Amino acid sequence: MRMFVEFIEKVCSAAKRSPFDALMWALLGSFLLIYLATVILAIKLPAVRGACKRPFLCLVNLYAAAVLVAFLSETQSLSALVAAALFWMAGYVMYGALCLIRVKKQPAPIAYAAVTPAAPPAPANPKMQVRGDIPAAKNSVRLEHAMGVTDRLLSKNLGKSDRQELEKLKNTLAVLQLKGTLSPPEAEILNENFNTLLKLMAKYNV
Repeated sequence: MRMFVEFIEKVCSAAKRSPFDALMWALLGSFLLIYLATVILAIKLPAVRGACKRPFLCLVNLYAAAVLVAFLSETQSLSALVAAALFWMAGYVMYGALCLIRVKKQPAPIAYAAVTPAAPPAPANPKMQVRGDIPAAKNSVRLEHAMGVTDRLLSKNLGKSDRQELEKLKNTLAVLQLKGTLSPPEAEILNENFNTLLKLMAKYNV
């Protein structure tokens, strides 16, 4: 405890021995230099600009205490308190100005949508249009072949559902055979019947 008191007394003695004007110029000058350096770094360097400014606020409190001690060594306590309060308020204003130096937000990149040429509208049923181009003679040959395959399948020992489906298919083929020239929808029906026949032929080894 005695050592602490002696240390404080030495600090007070040194403050009293130092010329008051020189001490105040040293305090105010060093504070202004630190502030200007901080402002310049904050403007130039994004890392400093985005860093927390609380350490400068602590520096303001430290210098306000130093100003209070310097004035107490020279004047009455009331004058010293007023001087320290004025310095503290000026320091807070400078701290607020420092906080206004913020990191500039980068504008969001504009997304440009790729312009894709519109595809031509697809036909309502491509298969029907393609099948409509089959010549009538070719349709007749296909129908005769399908009728022959149907008769061979009906001679087999078919399951009940397969026989019913095959008889229905034969009736449809007979109607199409009578028409001769087929329309696109009828050509599509013929194609579906051929697919059914192929499945039954594979199933019964015809």
